[in-house]
Amino acid sequence: MVSGLERFAAAAKELILQRFPNTRLDMDEEKRSLKWGRFGRYKYVYPKEQAEEIRGYLTSLILGRFPEARIQYFT
Repeated sequence: MVSGLERFAAAAKELILQRFPNTRLDMDEEKRSLKWGRFGRYKYVYPKEQAEEIRGYLTSLILGRFPEARIQYFT
């Protein structure tokens, strides 16, 4: 099973760490790929292979509970 944030920007990381200093969320930039965000900032995202694994896992959970569901958006 995969856990943690899918993506985060540097400003968001700082805010999360200020508000939740004992968080166990994995926000290690070294484990992420850098992607240009639509609001003019870079964000850290899972590498493509790992993102596809997460998407597959979440899709199987959703369709397992809601077999008629249509997943129209994944971020």
